[in-house]
Amino acid sequence: MNTALTLTAPKPEKQFRKITLKDQDLKSARLIQEQYKLSPVAARVLAARSICEDKELQQYLSPSLKEGLPDPKQLLHLEEACELIAHHVAQQHSLALCCDFDVDGLSGGSLVSRFLHDASVVHDVYVPDRFTEGYGLNEQMIRSIHEAGHSLVVTIDYGTTNKKEIALAKELGLDVIVLDHHHVGTHDPGADVFINPQQDQCGFADGILCAAGLSWYLVLALKHHLATTADIDVRRYLDLACLGTICDMVPLVQVNRVIARRGLETLTVTNRPGLLAMKKVIGIHGDVNGGHIGFGIGPRINAAGRMLSGKLVIDLLVTDDSKKAMKIAKRLNRLNEQRQDIEGKIKELAMNRVASMERLPWGIVVWDKSFHTGVIGIVAQRLSEAFYRPSIVAGSDGDLFKGSVRGIQGFSVIEALTELGDYLVKFGGHPGAGGFSIEADKIDEFARAFNALCEQKLQTLRIVPHTFADTSCTLQELTPDLVDELAQFAPFGVGNPSPQLLFEGLTVTKVQKLKGNHLKCWLSDGHHEVQAVLWSQADHPALQEGSLVDVAGKPGMNTFRGMKQLQITLQAAQFHDDC
Repeated sequence: MNTALTLTAPKPEKQFRKITLKDQDLKSARLIQEQYKLSPVAARVLAARSICEDKELQQYLSPSLKEGLPDPKQLLHLEEACELIAHHVAQQHSLALCCDFDVDGLSGGSLVSRFLHDASVVHDVYVPDRFTEGYGLNEQMIRSIHEAGHSLVVTIDYGTTNKKEIALAKELGLDVIVLDHHHVGTHDPGADVFINPQQDQCGFADGILCAAGLSWYLVLALKHHLATTADIDVRRYLDLACLGTICDMVPLVQVNRVIARRGLETLTVTNRPGLLAMKKVIGIHGDVNGGHIGFGIGPRINAAGRMLSGKLVIDLLVTDDSKKAMKIAKRLNRLNEQRQDIEGKIKELAMNRVASMERLPWGIVVWDKSFHTGVIGIVAQRLSEAFYRPSIVAGSDGDLFKGSVRGIQGFSVIEALTELGDYLVKFGGHPGAGGFSIEADKIDEFARAFNALCEQKLQTLRIVPHTFADTSCTLQELTPDLVDELAQFAPFGVGNPSPQLLFEGLTVTKVQKLKGNHLKCWLSDGHHEVQAVLWSQADHPALQEGSLVDVAGKPGMNTFRGMKQLQITLQAAQFHDDC
């Protein structure tokens, strides 16, 4: 195993989050409280998030498809894409959908595939093999599509940087539509139609839609261009659209909030065999929430592309056969268990390697030929969280190394990769995450350059992780009613995190270490006591019996053996006198 050798920062040690209270707009909070009949705590949370304007606040509290979605006609080139698809359908040509192997690409691809199936449009779905083909379009895929007799290629969740492969498709007489949301820069894919909100003169919905959201917009518009779609209600595809929207780490605000919220409602009552099977295998009952997708359905969908083939997910999500769906769902569950085992071993090796270094690099790079490239992104994320540095983990990919990058707040991964592009064979991504391929003999030099670039950029950033508390709260104000009230602000994710409340001056009365390096403690203000949990940080220095602490976390209800009690899921803790 190798790591970057340029050492500049303090000795590696796990970073514990500090707490920062957001600016409190008490005047706006009082107006919100009075107008919407909310509790003082809930009103202060909304005001701290600057959700104050009446129309925005109304849409936030009650997301509406009618009021909350921008007009599809505002999405640059969407009409041209629909017209081109309609032309090929009218000529009875078959289509090829090419989608990525992660949740966003697979849910978007499944959504469009299911719509075309319901509209009786002949098509096939192509998903690249992560291990033999890599990310995006490739020459063999294009040639296979041509040999299969398809006339139109529609890419979903990639294509922006595939100019060479699209040129080949054009040479072979294929029309190409690119539906993507990744960084554009100076790229021009040369497609017949290029849909990407990041391109100049677009900016549709502030450029925040993921591929699954764009796919839903495509079928929303396409419905009006095909003769066989009169009886199709495009709202029923929101269950698929919300999968990618929640899992792809796009901001859950504005249009994404509407898609996610209404999609979760659709997923709760879905009759789609694949999703019913997944819910049963995972044990999801009743209303589906963002956590069920983020920690249940999403990882199992991702496991297919990471461990075997993303095509399994397409088969699962488009099938009408319940037995077939259950068989695939169980297989995905087993693949996810294998993924967790491999990830755990690589994570331990990577963590130990970084922890054993004399000094912590500004940019962490860990690579080894034995690393399974299906899990390197997850491990990079764990390194970034633990040491709060931009982190890269790479594994062998034939004659090359394949790397995954994860950043920290204020550091753009795609900008960093672009600046270091001369070292790389191929790269892509967005501000928070990215990936690349590199020749083996260049990775050491690249690691040094990445470390130097991170040092330059991080000098102006705060490199201690912080939890930003929305507002302060007392244990007296912490009630089951408040928990229910704050839950109405869901779905939670990037751009709309679960409300974080600051509790100050509490005494740790009891501490219990749990399996998996987790910690449970009891906190008291002298009159009230509440249970709290902290995941993966059983060694937190502030949470010791007798300590006086400030904590920030998400309030909730712990249900165990039929009993319900208040519980805070902690994000950060610090000594009360720690400034």
